[in-house]
Amino acid sequence: MDQPFYPRHRQGLLIAGVVLAVATAAGPAGACGEGEMRRIFDRVAAIMHVRVDADRPCPQIIMRQEIPPERFSALLGLDTGGRVFPAYIPSANLIVVEPGRPDLLAHELAHYFQVMCWVVTENDSRDTVERQATAVERMFRGEEGPGP
Repeated sequence: MDQPFYPRHRQGLLIAGVVLAVATAAGPAGACGEGEMRRIFDRVAAIMHVRVDADRPCPQIIMRQEIPPERFSALLGLDTGGRVFPAYIPSANLIVVEPGRPDLLAHELAHYFQVMCWVVTENDSRDTVERQATAVERMFRGEEGPGP
């Protein structure tokens, strides 16, 4: 004969269900990308010795052809001559990438981590900021290659 669930058993099942749901959650909403994007995000964080903080906003990552040149130019605050190129735009927390170039994504993610974790500002030397991002790109490329 089946035993009925008593209130204390239901409470135990509810707690077990909540613990299981929390333990198996994949991370914060958006989790800074999925699959290959997330793998590159995590790799760049490791190269830069950055601890990924779940409370930090993830960058939006879009392909170069997905943004109109006028919008890209407006976000950058300069005339790009109708061109769209890989870039991290801190004011929009947006990364524009070239399809099939994970090394360039690594470069732009380096800029994201510089701004979000190292508090790099526009007052910092552009040369130094670019050298650091290029070094991350080279390390990533050396480990994985430029892409397909």
